[in-house]
Amino acid sequence: MGRDIKNIAKVAFATVGSRVLGLIRDSFTMAYMSIGAVSAAYTFAFTLPNLFRRLLGEGALTSAMIPIFTQTLKQDGEQTAFSFLNKVFTRGAILMLGISLLGMLIAFVASICLEGEQQRFVLSANFSIVLMPYLTLICLAAVFTAALNVLGSFGVPSITPAIHNATIIGGLFFGVFFFGAKDTVAIAYCMCVAWLVGGAFQLGLPAYWLYRQGWRYSFDLRPSKSLAELYALFVPALLGAAVYQLNVFVSKMLALFIDNSALPSLYLSSRIIEFPLGVFTLAIATVYFPKLAKMATGESGTDFLREYTNGFIMTMCIAIPATFGIIATAPDIISLLFQWGLFNSADSNICVPVLIASSCGLPFFALSTFATRGFHSHKDTRTPVRISYWSFGANIVLSIALMVPFGAVGLALANVLATMLFAVMLELRISKMRGRLNEWGEVVKIVLSGALMAIIVWALRMCLADYIDGKALAIIVCAGLIPTGILIYIILLKILKFRRLENLKKMILRK
Repeated sequence: MGRDIKNIAKVAFATVGSRVLGLIRDSFTMAYMSIGAVSAAYTFAFTLPNLFRRLLGEGALTSAMIPIFTQTLKQDGEQTAFSFLNKVFTRGAILMLGISLLGMLIAFVASICLEGEQQRFVLSANFSIVLMPYLTLICLAAVFTAALNVLGSFGVPSITPAIHNATIIGGLFFGVFFFGAKDTVAIAYCMCVAWLVGGAFQLGLPAYWLYRQGWRYSFDLRPSKSLAELYALFVPALLGAAVYQLNVFVSKMLALFIDNSALPSLYLSSRIIEFPLGVFTLAIATVYFPKLAKMATGESGTDFLREYTNGFIMTMCIAIPATFGIIATAPDIISLLFQWGLFNSADSNICVPVLIASSCGLPFFALSTFATRGFHSHKDTRTPVRISYWSFGANIVLSIALMVPFGAVGLALANVLATMLFAVMLELRISKMRGRLNEWGEVVKIVLSGALMAIIVWALRMCLADYIDGKALAIIVCAGLIPTGILIYIILLKILKFRRLENLKKMILRK
């Protein structure tokens, strides 16, 4: 467990830098663009390559690849595993390049057809032409990252997103310097180009680190038994990931049709939610996945259930209090992070209810991520696919039903409810497969501690609001009350005799 905590902390530490830089990037973006037509178009444009990144790179391909790469490494040695990696990379490069070129062509045709329409639609197509090649870079980078994680290397792959965010920030200021702060369209184009530069770093650094560990690339289109097994896992995983990512894409499309503010407000909310998800819960899933893949090959399910339970409890330990904390401090988080430059208090008021609605789904986002890895570790990619159909249907129906009366808030709630259904169904199925969790008492302690912590933080905030307001209040709440809330949460867990408290404290302190 101690080694797991160390690896989780290593991934989390690097991810903190990436998330912080990502929030700084978004803060600068909103300060120069606010939540108008240009920011809506820019947000939608990088949604497309990100969709394929999660669909192919970090989704189906790596989920199918990790168990087979792990098995090949264990049974046949490092060189055979590297040969398998070359086969995957070669085919992946051909596929991604083809998709990128097709996407650029579609975006070009769309830009011609949309001429004369509202600005956010035309710019969405134009920005997409520049950004589509990013999906090739990031999907191939995900292949290298998966291999490094199996080899026990988590640090280098984790720092590349931070470099990517720094590159985009550089692109923004390059645009401001050469074109002026008022030319938001030119600034957005410069940031689109910076995405490509950052993607090159995200691909190059893991490749270099693998090279240092003995990997050498060779173009390889030869078939193999391991490759056939990869296809058997990849296709159903792709179908499942496609349903989930289509969910995301539909929500973004619907938001684009509401008004200029809907898509940026949903995006900013998701970015804040991704901070605890990326720093801790995704780090937990990343570290536990290779371990679960190894234990899933054993005849006894006891070891797998024990480790799965540990990962599940650690995931809830972060996601549940983070939800309560965001709800209690949402106005201050939005104000501190984004209320600068052109982004004013009216924009903040639009974003706060969307953030509160989105944060309610954080535990379910985290659980679905971890539970899906549990299935994939058994080379079972079909079950999450079948369950995802229900989630997709629920999201479509709920989005259409809720967006009319509630706008962007309705879309956020629809996504939360659909993810809740997906997470609960996954957990029920994995319990049936490997045994039921007997740690729900620990989850109750987490919920009680998180809720009471949030009430205390909210009460303290109300007291402060009688004397100060605006940016000063936001700074004090984020810099003072949020750390205080973490301390209160740990104390409450100790009072309730939470058994994994020491592991939680080690993870937070290492971070």
